[in-house]
Amino acid sequence: MAKVSTPHILHRHVSIRRSGRVVRNVLTQSLISDIKQGRLKKDDEISADEKNWVRLDRHYQLASYFSTKNPSSSGDLPPDVEKHLSELSQMLKELS
Repeated sequence: MAKVSTPHILHRHVSIRRSGRVVRNVLTQSLISDIKQGRLKKDDEISADEKNWVRLDRHYQLASYFSTKNPSSSGDLPPDVEKHLSELSQMLKELS
């Protein structure tokens, strides 16, 4: 049977900084649920020693929990854009 690797937790508690305010002794095990529930924001910072700070959305283990909106997703386009693209496509075909 293959062994399932689990992430190794280096620190049990970390500090979180938001707008200059520091919250100490935050359980590392609660970070992901706090992110998912919106209690932690992407620009909050995390530190184990309060000397070196990293934004949560740039932390190598936590960055993936912050969705990055894709600017080319069709959900952001106007509702009639497909109709206009079809018309434009037809006009280009007629020109060539």
